Amino acid sequence: MASAFISAYALKNLAEGHINCLCYTVVSVQTHTLNTARKEPIVKFAVTIVTYNRLELLKECIQQVLSQTVPFSYICIVDNHSTDGTSEYLDQLAAGTETVFPNAGKPEFHILHLPENIGGAGGFAKGLEDLGKTDCDWILIIDDDAMIAADYIEQLQKAILKTNYLAYSGTVTTAGAIDTTHRRFIQCPRLMFYKPVPEEEYAKASFEYDISTFCGLLVNADMVRKIGLPKTEYFIWFDDTEYCLRFHDQSRILNVTTAVLNHKTAPVGSAPVISWKNYYGFRNAIDIGKTYSKNPHLYMAYIWLNHKAHIFLDTFGLLLGNQKEMRRYRIKVYKDVLKNRHKKPDGISPDYLPGSGYKS
Repeated sequence: MASAFISAYALKNLAEGHINCLCYTVVSVQTHTLNTARKEPIVKFAVTIVTYNRLELLKECIQQVLSQTVPFSYICIVDNHSTDGTSEYLDQLAAGTETVFPNAGKPEFHILHLPENIGGAGGFAKGLEDLGKTDCDWILIIDDDAMIAADYIEQLQKAILKTNYLAYSGTVTTAGAIDTTHRRFIQCPRLMFYKPVPEEEYAKASFEYDISTFCGLLVNADMVRKIGLPKTEYFIWFDDTEYCLRFHDQSRILNVTTAVLNHKTAPVGSAPVISWKNYYGFRNAIDIGKTYSKNPHLYMAYIWLNHKAHIFLDTFGLLLGNQKEMRRYRIKVYKDVLKNRHKKPDGISPDYLPGSGYKS
């Protein structure tokens, strides 16, 4: 039977005149069924999962996490103020009433209920902050739609024992095909251009690269404690890029091809041409360019010209009567980004709330 010890406390942070309370639950879940396929970890692994209103995906994600052949010592789940029953499910999990998986060993669950949606950037920061206080050696970062194969950590552990990187990753697949957009090279350090690692590189046992998304990225816990947390002010998008650039001088990333995860999202190319998310992507990319570009002045000149060109082309498209609603919204996004280009990112914008704006 599962046994659990539960403690709770509230952390209060004053931010922009609002007091945020973080509900925190720790539970150690014991399993009684032995699985001969399970291998004891040589180092201590932890995982942080950020979720928001995707309960069924979260359940599947947790199942994959608990099915690892090399088990996790700590599992931190950050609920970004879901309203679909996620909070209640996680409370049941913490109470030990949910199914206990035979592969799981004895992981310690940390359940963080956030009082508001602070985006993926804020959620990952909370999870990494929490796990940084434990004695774990490595932390895996995933969203609730990342389904890691049962030997994902086992494959990465093999690489850790043979190499000396501070970050590792596996191969991301979407709809059965390799999604190269999650692993990128820095192509032009002056203009901060990136290019996906070519698919032929995945024929190798492993390869080095520069920039990873937080989809299956495993980071050294001591490094996290040293360089700090992802920028919560980004809200969403490019928080992972900035984090990889922050430790880039210390270590590149090693991708282990045989460590595979299935990213349950829409295939590349099926996303809308513009959405509220693009505002944050453009805004945060500018902050990254100003911080990490080899020539910030050249980078900012490029951004101004690039965005002005997009505004001109969409304005011309309006005159032709082509996709008027989409073009008006995209013009607004580019204009707002240019207007605020000299400001630091400041979290969520009231003009670009989740789900708002143009609907394709």
